[in-house]
Amino acid sequence: MGLRKQKGQLEFIVVVALVVVAIVAVTIVMRQTTQTPPATGQEQVSKTIKDSILNLIRAGVKEKMLVIYNQGGTIKPTYSVRFGMFDTQVWSACGETSMPDVENEIGAGVLKYLRDNLKDEMEFFGKKVRFDFLKARTDVSILKDRVNIKIYLPTTVEGIMIQQPYEVDVASKLYDILDFSKNFVEDQTKSRFFEVATLLSMKHSNPEYERWVPFTGVATGCGNVLFKTRQELLPGVKDIIRYTVSHVVWNKRPLKLADNPFYPLNSVNGKFYPNLDVTFAYPSAWDSEVNKYFSFSPNPLVIVPKPVASFIPFCMASYSVYYTFRYPVIVMVYDPVMNEYFRFAVMVDIQNSKPGNCSAYAEGKSEFEQLCVNEANCKAKITVKDTAGNPVQDAHVTFSICDVGITDENGVAESQIPCLISELHVYKKGYRSYGDIFRSDEIENKEVELQKLKEKITVHFKAFPVSGQGDYSNGEFESYTVSCNAVDLTPFNERDVIVFVDFLPLNPNILTGEDTALMFSNFNGTDFVNTINASGLQPVAYNVTASVVDNETGAPIGYVQYENFVLGEDDDEFTIYLPVVENLNFDKQQYIQPSEESKLTALLDSCGVKPVQVNE
Repeated sequence: MGLRKQKGQLEFIVVVALVVVAIVAVTIVMRQTTQTPPATGQEQVSKTIKDSILNLIRAGVKEKMLVIYNQGGTIKPTYSVRFGMFDTQVWSACGETSMPDVENEIGAGVLKYLRDNLKDEMEFFGKKVRFDFLKARTDVSILKDRVNIKIYLPTTVEGIMIQQPYEVDVASKLYDILDFSKNFVEDQTKSRFFEVATLLSMKHSNPEYERWVPFTGVATGCGNVLFKTRQELLPGVKDIIRYTVSHVVWNKRPLKLADNPFYPLNSVNGKFYPNLDVTFAYPSAWDSEVNKYFSFSPNPLVIVPKPVASFIPFCMASYSVYYTFRYPVIVMVYDPVMNEYFRFAVMVDIQNSKPGNCSAYAEGKSEFEQLCVNEANCKAKITVKDTAGNPVQDAHVTFSICDVGITDENGVAESQIPCLISELHVYKKGYRSYGDIFRSDEIENKEVELQKLKEKITVHFKAFPVSGQGDYSNGEFESYTVSCNAVDLTPFNERDVIVFVDFLPLNPNILTGEDTALMFSNFNGTDFVNTINASGLQPVAYNVTASVVDNETGAPIGYVQYENFVLGEDDDEFTIYLPVVENLNFDKQQYIQPSEESKLTALLDSCGVKPVQVNE
């Protein structure tokens, strides 16, 4: 708040100064054309007129210097960004530099000022004065503590030439400021300091922050889907930009905090400037431009943790998100003599999460702007409902890399989209995501249905005691019999047993990535239990397989398979029935082969149960 208030005050002072200078210039000219000088000879008259013109030049120099300080060293910026009330020249962008000739700009500005305030022929103190602007030229020198301006403007007073040049000096620290500025730009072009600082800020983005920007990391937890749309990420990226610029400090030793890093600058291009006051600002007017240039991959971001390996009921997924955007930084160097900041801009370019060279922007446009703005010639209207037909509000809808929008209270999102074939995605937390491929004309009025998800589903484990009959050989019995009296899985025959259950979706939606294989166990990290709360199960059809192992010996003692278990969206509790062989001799290292799975599963039919059964 303090910086914005100070900036606003400075801009107001600059505007007032320019108005005052203009009034002074008009007053000078009016006085010169109405007053009569003392009649003390032609030489004195010429001197009086020359002094008057020098006063006009001083007013012009002051005005143009104020403009040049605020516009990055130039009178007419060519590539600039809006900052406050001025267009500030960009000195560095896309890995290249373009610094104005400030001496030439001062000279050209003052000459234009004289051209605007003087006529080719006019009266000064009752004398006819002629100015030959065709032969006018300037010689400007930026010296250590001043700026020297010589104006060669052939001037005659009633045919007598006034001695040239007109010469004025302006006290200034512009020499040191420009030396710093040129070295800063060269250093930024080589080191990409602001790009590196921006990427570090993204890396340190806080996952607990509502505008968290995922960069690289590992997502854990079965069913813990990480989903982000462009609309969700864009505000966080803008926060990253503001944070980075506000935390770059010059010649200071900020407090070092791990969760609040600063980026100190003490030298540029190997040179130190201990007496310069340098600050950095982000022009808020650029926010709308960030909207155009921002893109990321994958879009939308969908990270689904998956089991790390067979028989390990732990889900994780590493991810890297590749961002592309650019933004300007206003570099402000204070001139205590002029009591003014000299300002110029550098463009920060991030491409695929690395320092870029603007190659991502075809003809100055990002892929998003080109596709989702310039080529958005078709219309999409998506109505999202739940399975009961009720509208689903606040669902995120995307088509290709473009935002269709967030559904309203009627479950509707609509916007212009590019005319092509691409993926339509609909996502809302607490629902199974929707993803399919359409032509743009197929979604002009498309209705999408979302299924609700259960955050936790209660899973019970029950065992049916099985007895192996006949000879045992190499993990197999000749036949099996079953007792249809279901018991707790563990302890089984007073022994701890562990079960591993795999849920494999039969028809997974590869566009959303959420229908992933999941694994659960009855070991909670401390104890063997008969009931667990499972996360990540979708309301789809699964192929379910399970194996039971004696914990002490590690011997497999039971298997079951169910090839088409359909989990409904309202189902929140089910039981897995497991045939477990109870007459194995562990001292003789007996166990059950996986090839016995179908035989053991078939035993459940005689008990009138399915391997997986929803609890009513």
